[in-house]
Amino acid sequence: MSSATLLLAALALVITGLGLLLLAGAQSRARREQQQAFLQAQTEQVRMRYTQAPDPSLQLPARDLRRRWDDFLRRADLAPTRRTALLWLSPLVLCTLAGAVAGQWLGAVSALVVALAVTACAAWHRVRRLHKKLLSQLPGFLDGVVRLMTIGSSVPAAFQNSIANTEAPLRQCLVQAVHLQRAGKELDQAVLQVGRAYKVEELVLVASVLRLSVRYGGRADVVMERTATFMRDREQAQRELMALSAETRLSAWVLGLLPLVVAGGLFTLNAGYILMMWKDPTGKTMLLSAAALEVAGALMLYRLAKSI
Repeated sequence: MSSATLLLAALALVITGLGLLLLAGAQSRARREQQQAFLQAQTEQVRMRYTQAPDPSLQLPARDLRRRWDDFLRRADLAPTRRTALLWLSPLVLCTLAGAVAGQWLGAVSALVVALAVTACAAWHRVRRLHKKLLSQLPGFLDGVVRLMTIGSSVPAAFQNSIANTEAPLRQCLVQAVHLQRAGKELDQAVLQVGRAYKVEELVLVASVLRLSVRYGGRADVVMERTATFMRDREQAQRELMALSAETRLSAWVLGLLPLVVAGGLFTLNAGYILMMWKDPTGKTMLLSAAALEVAGALMLYRLAKSI
């Protein structure tokens, strides 16, 4: 009888110990879950504090072609007026009429395609040239802002006073940011909107620096000085890359434009031969195949030059 009592007592102690272990594990797991929930809540608060709410005015609708067109003209430093439209559309009309006189409707279509390609290339070159000039002016502007901040000016005051020493096209870009600020936007929001409109990632970076300095303080002059140094180093690296890849890009341009130039010259010198080929089923197939191969080759060369 005594041995059975001892066995039951030992079993009760074992069960009690297991119960205490389970209770301790449950309490430890509950504390761990509370800590994780607290940490997640703090992380969400910090993320909400530093995450900027999206501004509806900064989001371009997919179908808002008018705004996209205005932004493109702004990047090309062109005013959306009738004079600009007349200046850029008149060569297209004249080329189309000349092609219609030389080769009827096929000549008109060919001349229109060539004129559109030349106009698009000219507009793209203008936008790219102004973009490079703007990027080259931005580090000097930041140096001026840093100098004014060093002598005691605030960030918005230094930003506005440094605009007077800049030149086009950066000056027009920054003046638009100042106008947005006077209309009620924060300076960082204004610079961010202008940077997205001009598609200048460096201005988006400057807007981030302005947001941190205006809202949270700190040595904004040091950050801007390092940002200007980073922009200069990046520009120098891009110039070196452009110099090293110049041969490949020039080859892509020559190979892409050579068939168009040869076809245009042949059509200009002997339009009847092209029209005779177009009327023949086999010749028509050859012309369409050549056009398809030209488009595919141009896309391949563009991707090749873009990847360098």
